[in-house]
Amino acid sequence: MSRTMLLAFTSDTTNLSVAYHGHHAMALVLLSLLIAILAAYTSFSHRHLMQGAAKPVSRYLWHTSGAIAMGLGVWAMHFTGMMSLQLPVDVNYRLDLTLISVLPAIIAAVVTLNVVAAPQQSAGRILVGGVLMGAGIGCMHYIGMAAMVLQAERLYVPEIFALSILVAVLMAVLALAVRPWLNNILRNKLLLEIISSVVMGMAIASMHYVAMHATVFVPTLSPNTISSIVLNKATLGTLAVVVAVAILLLATVAVIMRQRVSSAEHNTDKANEHAKMLAIRLQRIASRVPGLVYEFRLDDNGSFTFPYASDAIQDYYGVSPEQAQLDAMPIMLAIHPDDRDAMRQSIYDSAQSLSPWHHEYRVQNANGDIRWLLGNAMPERDETGVSWSGFITDISQRKATEQHIYQLAFFDGLTGLFNRRKIQQCLQDLLEQFDGEAQSGSVILVDIDDFKRINDTQGHKAGDELLKQVAARLAQFAPVGSICGRLGSDEFVLLVNSLPSQLPLAEQQLKEFAAELRKALQQPYAIGGHYYSSSVSLGYSVFNNLHANADELLKQADIAVSHAKTAGGNSQSMFAPQMYQNIQQRFNMEQALVNAIEQQQFSLYYQPQVTDTGRVIGVEALLRWFHPDLGAISPATFIPVAEETGLIEDIGFWVLHQACQQLQKWQTDPQLVGITMSVNISAQQFYLPEFVSLVEQCLRQYNLTPEYLMLELTESLVLADLDDAVARMQQIKQLGVKFSMDDFGTGYSSLSYLSRLPFDEVKIDQYFVRSGSTGQPRDWVIVDAIVGIANTYGMKLVAEGVETHEQQQLLQQSGCRCYQGYLYAKPAPAADTAQWIKQYLLSH
Repeated sequence: MSRTMLLAFTSDTTNLSVAYHGHHAMALVLLSLLIAILAAYTSFSHRHLMQGAAKPVSRYLWHTSGAIAMGLGVWAMHFTGMMSLQLPVDVNYRLDLTLISVLPAIIAAVVTLNVVAAPQQSAGRILVGGVLMGAGIGCMHYIGMAAMVLQAERLYVPEIFALSILVAVLMAVLALAVRPWLNNILRNKLLLEIISSVVMGMAIASMHYVAMHATVFVPTLSPNTISSIVLNKATLGTLAVVVAVAILLLATVAVIMRQRVSSAEHNTDKANEHAKMLAIRLQRIASRVPGLVYEFRLDDNGSFTFPYASDAIQDYYGVSPEQAQLDAMPIMLAIHPDDRDAMRQSIYDSAQSLSPWHHEYRVQNANGDIRWLLGNAMPERDETGVSWSGFITDISQRKATEQHIYQLAFFDGLTGLFNRRKIQQCLQDLLEQFDGEAQSGSVILVDIDDFKRINDTQGHKAGDELLKQVAARLAQFAPVGSICGRLGSDEFVLLVNSLPSQLPLAEQQLKEFAAELRKALQQPYAIGGHYYSSSVSLGYSVFNNLHANADELLKQADIAVSHAKTAGGNSQSMFAPQMYQNIQQRFNMEQALVNAIEQQQFSLYYQPQVTDTGRVIGVEALLRWFHPDLGAISPATFIPVAEETGLIEDIGFWVLHQACQQLQKWQTDPQLVGITMSVNISAQQFYLPEFVSLVEQCLRQYNLTPEYLMLELTESLVLADLDDAVARMQQIKQLGVKFSMDDFGTGYSSLSYLSRLPFDEVKIDQYFVRSGSTGQPRDWVIVDAIVGIANTYGMKLVAEGVETHEQQQLLQQSGCRCYQGYLYAKPAPAADTAQWIKQYLLSH
C-alpha cells in the first residue's frame, strides 16, 4: 500500500506491537551533533561580518551566504542522524523531497542570523526568532522524513510529535538567549562563541532526535514508492554529508579568513600611522639600551654593511651610525688584531649554517685602550646575502672579574707566582706530556730559614717584602721553561723539566744548580732602608719515568727540605728512599707513644741529691719508658717527639701525679720525711691556662707540704715569654711550691735575667761539670760564676752529672755543696731509691 501523505499519525486502532524497532549508531549520532555545533558556529561567525559590513549589499551577501552555510549544516546534521538509524528493512530516499527539505533549514538560518546580528536583542525578538527557527527546523525534519522510501508505513505518535515541535521552539529560544545572557558574564570572547555554538547545536540536534522518537514504522506488503527518483540510503546520505560538511568547513574557513583580512585591513591604517612613531621610539630606546643595537649584512659578493646601528657604535668603535652605513671597514679595523681572524670566521660560520651568532672579542681604540665586547645576533638569508639583527654589549667588567677570580684561584696574592693548586695542576700536566726517554725533571722546594725571626723583629710588612723579593729573584734565576710557585708561608717551588735523561748526570746538574740558587737567594735584600740576609734550605726530587705522581713528587721534595732543615738549615738535600724510612720510624714512635700512655708503659725512676755533709735532701723524678718489644727507650729519643705531637701534656700530667703520690708516701716514712721531690715541667705543660690550678689540685689531693715539691724549668722555657713565666711562677710560689732552674748556663742570656726570676734552686748542667774536670778551664770559670750568682741571690745550688770524686772536690772548692750523679746513685725505682737513702743515712 502506498503512502504519500507528509504527516500521518497513529490512532487507537494502530497495532504498535508489529512496528519495526531500530537503533542508532552512536558514532554517527556524535558526528551529527558535531555538524550541528559547527553550523551554529558558522552563523555566529557571519554575525560579525554582517555587523561590520559597511554597505547594505555586503550585509545582505554575508547574511545570505551565512544562512546557506548554516542551512546546509543543519540539513547535513539531519541526514547524518538519519543514517545513524538502523532498521531491519532497506531504506531509500526520494530525491525531490530530500532537496526540498533544505529550504526550511535555510529559512531558519536566515531568522537565526537576523536575530543574533541585531544591534539590540530584546526578549520579544528572541522569542519570535526562536519560534520561527524551531518551526523551520521542524519543517526541514518532517519533510526529510517524508522522503524515506521503505517497506513500512511511517506514522507519528501525536503526543511526541507535539513535544518535538515544543522542544524545537524552546531550545531555539534558549540558543538565541544564551549569548546575550552570557555576554555580561564571560570576558573571553572565544569561550562565549564556543558555549553559544554548543547550545545552538544541542537545540538543533534535540528536536531531531525527539522527532525520531515520535516516529513509528509499521510493516506493509509493498514499499511506499511514488513516481520519483529514488536514491539508496548510503548514496544519498554519504553525498549529502560530504557536500554539507565540505560547504560548512569552507564557509567556516572563509569566515575566519575574512575576519583576519578585515582585522588586518582595519589595523593597516593604524600600523602605518604608528610606523614612523615606532621608528623614532626605537631609535630613542636603542640609544638608551646598555649596548649596541644593530643590523649587520654580509652580501654574497663579500661586502660588509651596517644598514642600522644605534648611537652606541660611536662609543664602541669610534664610528658614527651614518659612517657605519656607508663603510663597515673602520669597524673591522677597530677589532683587536689577535681577534680579527676569529671574528671573521665566526661570521662566516654563522652565515653558512644560519646558526645564532655569539662571539666574544676585543676592540682597541686609537689610544690603545682595550675593551671586551660580546655580540649576539640571529641570521636571516635573502636573495643577495645574509643579515644579522642583534646587539653588542660591553663585557670588560665581567672579563676583569673572571680574570680576578682566576687570579685568586691559581695565583698567590702576595708574590704573583702560581699557588699550590696551580702548581699541582702544572706538575700533573707536565707528567702527562713527559717523555722519560728524552729528559728528566725535578721538583725543587725552597724554604726560608728562620723566617719567623724577621716577622717578629721587623713586623709582617717587612716579612711580606722579603717574600716578594725572594719570589722575584727565584723567577729571575729559574731556567727557561721552568715553573715557579709559592706553596705556603715561606715555601716556594720550582718545576724544572730540562734535565738530562741519565739520572746520575741529572742529579749532578741539579746539585750544582741548587747550590747556585741557594747562593743567589742568600744575597742581602733591601728592606725598609736596611739590608737583610737570610739563608734558605732546598729539597728536591728527580723523576724520569711516566708513572710519577704530582702529589708524590711534591711530598718527596717536602721530605727532602725537612731533612735539610733538620740538618741545621742553609743546606740542600735530594730525596732518598731512606728518608721515607726515617719518617716511618717517626710515625711508629708517635703511635707507640699513644699506646704507651693508654697501656701505662711509663714509670718514674728517682735519683738522690746529696750534700757534702752526707745528707740526702731530695730526689729528682726521671721518666722511663720500657717498651714491651723495643725495651728501654731513652728520654732523649721520645721526649722531643712527645713535645712536637702534643702528647707531652698527657705525659706531664701523669708524671706530676705519680711524683706527688710517691712524695705523699715518703712523707709518712720517718726516715724519708723532709725529702724534696723535683719534677721536670715541659714548656707546653707550663703554659697551659689551667696549669696553676692543676698544681693546686695535686697539693690538695695528696695532702702535700708544698715546700717539698720542686718544679724544674729550663731557662729556654722561661725566656720564651719572660713576663708570663714570672707571673705564673709567682702564682705557684704563693701556694708554697718551689722552683729549680734546670740546665742553667746552656741558654742565651740567663745571667742577666736571673734576678727577675723567682727561682729557689739552680742546677749546674752536667756539661760544665764534665768539661771543667777534664781540662776545660774556661768551662769551670762559668761554674764558678754560676756558684757566685746563686750564692748572691740566696739560691740553693745542685750540680748534675757528678760521676767522680775529683768533680765533687772541684765543685766543693767552688762553693757548691749539693750533688747529683752516678758517684752517689743511679736513677732507680721508688722502692730501690728509698732503700738506698736509708742505707746511706745509716752509713753516714
